Amino acid sequence: MIGEFWAMTTEGDGNYELQKFLESEGAEVDIQGVTNWLLFMIWENKFDRLRRIELRRDDDGRKGLKGKNASKTLLTLKLADKLVRAHFQMYAKAVGLNNYHLPNMDEIAELAAKHYDNNVRGGEGHMEVGKLVHFVEDRVNHMTVSVKPFGCMPSSGVSDGVQSLITAKYADAIFLPIETNGDGKVNVQSRIQMMLFRARQKAREEYERALEEASLSENEVRQRAAVGRFASSMWRPRHVYAGNATNIVYAVSGAWWRKRLLAWSPVRTLGALFRPVRMLRPSLEQD
Repeated sequence: MIGEFWAMTTEGDGNYELQKFLESEGAEVDIQGVTNWLLFMIWENKFDRLRRIELRRDDDGRKGLKGKNASKTLLTLKLADKLVRAHFQMYAKAVGLNNYHLPNMDEIAELAAKHYDNNVRGGEGHMEVGKLVHFVEDRVNHMTVSVKPFGCMPSSGVSDGVQSLITAKYADAIFLPIETNGDGKVNVQSRIQMMLFRARQKAREEYERALEEASLSENEVRQRAAVGRFASSMWRPRHVYAGNATNIVYAVSGAWWRKRLLAWSPVRTLGALFRPVRMLRPSLEQD
């Protein structure tokens, strides 16, 4: 679930109790956390300062950089980003949430930049578009629901318009925008059920493909998953595809490692190691 901050995080009539309804239909709901929003605000400040740093002599506004040490400000923002991530991981590991990765805001911005200008602000800005592209390209989920109040201009008026382009470009994307307005709850739930049908088909196809690649039956997977570390309620399989059931098949069979070895390319690996760092600072000619 993505969308307007309050509408996607509340669990009540404000969003038709969407989380509870989706879970009752068998879905696993992933709500974007407060930490993601904090990281986005830090990213915004860093991006803006990199845009203004070349003209700081004339930047005498209330939050301008004239007479200030811009490098110190950027260093402070970088430290803030690391502190937020470290604080989150400390509590995550304490409750058993291991190997959970917070989003890289620079990567999300880069994914969205081709379709949504990073300078456009309001609400979550480019994040909704960047998240959907990320979800599809990295096979994070089977379906994305964007919920927002009626008339939310950043999400309904801007992001949703761009999302139609994303869904046209990525045929596998299942995207459903929901506005909390005067429509009855039943109407909203009916729309969700239609999309869930497609999502279930997608999940089933990847699960059956994984069983075939692993040369295992469903009963054999269940037997292997009932022993050792796989039986722990806090254990999560390594991410390969969107579905947890599919990832469990790869984990208990070892098929994930074979898949990675077959796809491994020394040239691609060396290229990734020596890839030049993409500078966020624009040139004066671009301005």
